[in-house]
Amino acid sequence: MQNLRDMSRMRLSVFRDHGWLLHSLVMRDLRGRYKGSVLGFLWTFLNPLLLMLTYSVVFGYFLQVNAAAYPAFILSGLLPWIWFSTALLQGSTSILEGASYVGKTIFPTPVLPLVPVLAGMVNYLLSLPLLLILLLFFKLPVGWGLVCFPVLVLIQVVLLCGLTMTLSALSVTFRDTQHLLGHIVTILFFMMPIMYPLTAIPERARWIVEHNPLVGLFYSYQQIFYYGEVPDPQRLLWLFVLAVAVFYGGQYTFNRQSESFAEHI
Repeated sequence: MQNLRDMSRMRLSVFRDHGWLLHSLVMRDLRGRYKGSVLGFLWTFLNPLLLMLTYSVVFGYFLQVNAAAYPAFILSGLLPWIWFSTALLQGSTSILEGASYVGKTIFPTPVLPLVPVLAGMVNYLLSLPLLLILLLFFKLPVGWGLVCFPVLVLIQVVLLCGLTMTLSALSVTFRDTQHLLGHIVTILFFMMPIMYPLTAIPERARWIVEHNPLVGLFYSYQQIFYYGEVPDPQRLLWLFVLAVAVFYGGQYTFNRQSESFAEHI
């Protein structure tokens, strides 16, 4: 038990002492995303805009989903989802793609899974003006719920850090992890009320969605931006506790698996 506590403190000190390195890697990731493309940074807005238009036509026009200001409804949940799913998929392969760094005594390997999380957060924040424009266009109310926005971002960062540490470590030993993850992310997306409101789900099946803890996270984003409401404080507290538990679980998994990284890579 003492060894685990010492290892945990060691890992946390790595994040603290190498913040400059993490910043450098995040900036490199952001600059490299659209390197060589004609539109460059504009893809930060175009990617979610094109997805929003596609889903608006499919769900709003063809399937007749009943939600006022439907493009704003979609984008309020879609933007944090893009951050979530992209960070998971990229984070799961971060150790394999950064194999040249593994085993270097001066390089803190736990930094690698965090890069897509923080890069995705920056990309999400930069894309928020697109959502704010839609809120103004549809004249949706903006309430005190915005005060909770930093809390939601913090919860998502902590949760994603734990998940990416776990998945990146498992992917080194079990290469099928990244392939399964792609399907799991797709299933999760359609099982969460991002393209449709909770009221569109039949009562007999609603419990499946409501017992998914991720629903509370993305619904809270919708409450803040689309409904103009303050999220339930109990839900936020539960999400924070869950995120912290996942973070330390991911840290523990990463610590255990990291000893065998070099031989599997």
